[in-house]
Amino acid sequence: MSNAFYQRAEFYALTAAILNGTIGTFTHFGLNSGISHHQVAFWKCLIAFLILLVYCLTSPSERRTFLSLRHKSLQFAILAFFGIFCLYFFETWAFKEAPIPLVSFLVYAAGGITIILSSLFLGEKIGINKCLSFVLIMVGVYCLFNFAEQTDGSYTGVVLALLGGLGYALFIFLSKLMNIGSGISVLVWLFGFGSIYLAIPAIHEGLQIPSGIALLTILGLVLLPSIGGFYFTTKAVEKGEASSVQITETSEPLFSTLFAFLFIGETLGWLGTLGAFFIMSGLVVSIIKKSRQPQLISS
Repeated sequence: MSNAFYQRAEFYALTAAILNGTIGTFTHFGLNSGISHHQVAFWKCLIAFLILLVYCLTSPSERRTFLSLRHKSLQFAILAFFGIFCLYFFETWAFKEAPIPLVSFLVYAAGGITIILSSLFLGEKIGINKCLSFVLIMVGVYCLFNFAEQTDGSYTGVVLALLGGLGYALFIFLSKLMNIGSGISVLVWLFGFGSIYLAIPAIHEGLQIPSGIALLTILGLVLLPSIGGFYFTTKAVEKGEASSVQITETSEPLFSTLFAFLFIGETLGWLGTLGAFFIMSGLVVSIIKKSRQPQLISS
């Protein structure tokens, strides 16, 4: 088996983190264009579903794979609730109530749940590398949290971000537990059920057809974090440990802050740079494989 980095779970998880880092910036522009958070969450999921569904139906091999997965519809419905509905619904709403880096930090603060559940139920071992990596990354995002002067974030935004992060953490754990696999066909099932869930608050609010800047930002959300992010996340979970995937994707707040700096004008400053250093150090630790790594906890 090849040990090339681009073929390892850490590479897929890091790519997902980079793509997911665009969520805050795209959502910021979308919300500023006048469309509501419920509409952003629904339309980015529905459009992603329709694009991938058309691809599956026009590709004979993907169509066969898509149909062969129908016996897992219950598993997909459960995963879509946590990984699509909870994440999209609560995170998008949180961006309306609190600044981008704060929401990004809080969403991934729930990542420790994945590590604990993976150890208890999946038999994954928590070694020194994994513990050190998680600590370094969390210190880094904490520095970014303090730097960004986000103590003015509302209590509502804090709760919403934590609920979104809890849903995503459970999604990663359950994806591995259910051995759901990866690929375009898997995403079609996930986005399909997710669209059904998200349609409820969107229709209740009053469905709006996005246009102009709102449509462009939603398309950006569809192509990069929605399709791209979930594709690489499911690929990472399939190839590696759920806890390792969660640790690597905890770097997402770094990329969120960087994109916010580039496109919105936020600056990192010395504390933000220190946070970035800790996060990158944690990433390096997490992707280094040691053949004789001592284990701390195993189930």
